Amino acid sequence: MKILVTSCPNQGHFYPMVPLLWALRSAGHHVVVAMPDSMAAVAARAGLSSVSLGADISLSELAPDHATRPAQQAGAESLADHVASYYVPLAHRVIDALDAVARRFQPDLLIHTSWEYAGPVVAARHGIPRIKHGWGLTLPPEVDAESDHRLEPLYRTWGRPNPPQWWVDVCPPSLQTGTPECPSLPMTWLPFNGSAVLPDWLLPESGRPRVAVTLGNVPISGDHDSVLSRTLNALADVDVEVVVAAGSGLHCADVPANVRVVPGVPLHDLMRTSSVAITHGGAGSVFAALANGLPQLVLPQMCVHFEHGDRIAQAGAGICLHPGESGAENIREAVLGLLNTPHARRKAQQLREENAGLLSPSEVVAHLQGVLA
Repeated sequence: MKILVTSCPNQGHFYPMVPLLWALRSAGHHVVVAMPDSMAAVAARAGLSSVSLGADISLSELAPDHATRPAQQAGAESLADHVASYYVPLAHRVIDALDAVARRFQPDLLIHTSWEYAGPVVAARHGIPRIKHGWGLTLPPEVDAESDHRLEPLYRTWGRPNPPQWWVDVCPPSLQTGTPECPSLPMTWLPFNGSAVLPDWLLPESGRPRVAVTLGNVPISGDHDSVLSRTLNALADVDVEVVVAAGSGLHCADVPANVRVVPGVPLHDLMRTSSVAITHGGAGSVFAALANGLPQLVLPQMCVHFEHGDRIAQAGAGICLHPGESGAENIREAVLGLLNTPHARRKAQQLREENAGLLSPSEVVAHLQGVLA
């Protein structure tokens, strides 16, 4: 089969697809990824053929009030506004280029991520079956309702999308919320966060507990940078090795003596030798910790991060501190609790085992081949 793949243009949305795309290629299918310039290059570095949908699009181009928008709050209404304000305009910007790629490539199947709205429209226009690939929790219904409302001008020009044939769900069923819009295939989350030449010290386990810190690579408005700095200072006198894998606004000279700053180290390598993870609630970070059985402290700032953090806490696999709760003393107390209390670790390991027991990417490919034949 010829398979066209499109994703929202950031790593957190695209990376969860990579194991399935590798499996499709290994089964002999021709896979081509279509995203704007920088992310097309990311796909190529992940070992996948890609085409560009044009120049990168800044956040201010998508939402003219980006610089002055207030910090996002927890809750479905705020999340729905965020998704509709950024990802609906994105669909308008890329749909012409994506349609041109589909006309030239003539794929047999289109795979797209949640919040990527151009792909479903192009698939319906060309009569291509499509599969939706999740990367976290099912969205509250308010998100789809608001996005559909704002997509009406696009639908009037291009036509409405058809329902997807399948939803590839990489969230363990016991953690998942909501109901997908079509039959789902529960697939193991296999962490992929890019590739790097690893430092030697990362391979063996540390002589003292290692705390993996990742607050995301996408710039977040609001209190993001101070949260990271406050987190590191809160752990300065704790007998742990803190490794910062991602986070903006951090200068190496500012960090305490027990902190290593290693931008770009893949989370799936770092978390294998860690005892606790501190994340911002992004799917890539949360589920990389989950796949390695790590209890985690989630410090959400925006987007679906609140939902991810709250679900981890509800499952007993970690602690979630919302803005206003994430003072240095609370962070320190939470990390010490996760290190010294076995309950959260047991719950995190149960989620790891549940995740490992789901369909492998190759099993999902075999199922799709049978259905689509």
